[in-house]
Amino acid sequence: MVIPVADPSPLLRDRLLVHPRAAERVLQLLSAEDGAHGELCALVELDPALTAAVVRAANATHLGYARRIAGARHAIVLLGGGLVASLAASRVADLVFDTGRPDYPDWLWQHSLAVASGCAVLAGEIGESVDDAYTTGLLHDVGALLAATNGVDPELDHCDDGAELLRRWNLPDKVVGGVRHQRARAAGLVGSLERLVAAASCFAAELGAPGPEHTVSPTQALGRVQVHRRPDDVLAQIEDDLARRTAVARGS
Repeated sequence: MVIPVADPSPLLRDRLLVHPRAAERVLQLLSAEDGAHGELCALVELDPALTAAVVRAANATHLGYARRIAGARHAIVLLGGGLVASLAASRVADLVFDTGRPDYPDWLWQHSLAVASGCAVLAGEIGESVDDAYTTGLLHDVGALLAATNGVDPELDHCDDGAELLRRWNLPDKVVGGVRHQRARAAGLVGSLERLVAAASCFAAELGAPGPEHTVSPTQALGRVQVHRRPDDVLAQIEDDLARRTAVARGS
């Protein structure tokens, strides 16, 4: 007798949507004669699903690195351009051949990028690794992306689902904490990455890329990370950082 196996919870499936614009640009770069590995690696850092795949690969236990890798740029250097290109190609192939894939949430890509740039700018002010902070910001809504990929409302609170996914992928505890606790009250934000993500979300909203989480004023946000600068100056720096990083997605 065959015993039926229950279908696993959809939020336990770890396939993540790649943004269509990023996927299109990946295909363009892969078709270039030289493979355009440098541009492709920069593009990977703009998409949560591609970044997650690369950092996950770098933290695979069989590679035996001395410590777990938190930053996408560090992971890319360790893996090398060829392997990163292969990982990107496999993720984009999923998108191309899956005609029944759900829509990518309208708000999620721009919001993730804006939060990532905000984390990077603020990290430099408090002595945190810019690479680790940027990557945590880019992945902070990975739970929402996981939900959307599996047909679940992404605007609900999926912080625990995202954190659990990254924990299973062997990412460092501080990144997992930054994803899990980002919506905690100010007193509950203990780790530096948690505080950076919460603060950067406020600046993302100011840039017109809000997410579903509650935000406070930019002044309050800077107070949470103990950065003593004018909010307008920080906002302008985040906007510049975002424009510089996203140039590769525009093909410029």
